[in-house]
Amino acid sequence: MSSEFATKSLQLAIFLHASERLPYLRTEPSGDGNGKVNFVFRDDKGQGQQLQLEYNRGAAVAARNLFASQTFLRQQMSGIADNLKIGDSSNDRTHRR
Repeated sequence: MSSEFATKSLQLAIFLHASERLPYLRTEPSGDGNGKVNFVFRDDKGQGQQLQLEYNRGAAVAARNLFASQTFLRQQMSGIADNLKIGDSSNDRTHRR
């Protein structure tokens, strides 16, 4: 059985992705209607909270990895936003009045 660790913090998600400590699974709408997203990682060993603490304490990651992960996760966020716009009938250009 696999467990997941989710965060709304883009900065923490970038750190987790860049450090490759938890495998990235997906980005999904947070479900609270405020337009935010959750970044979801596989966390079979339950390390998510400990890694968050390490991040808060200033854990280091190579700059090259950090910027690559930031670009990747921002693209994932854009994909979610685009999908939400497509699903919103008020933004549908083919919607007839």
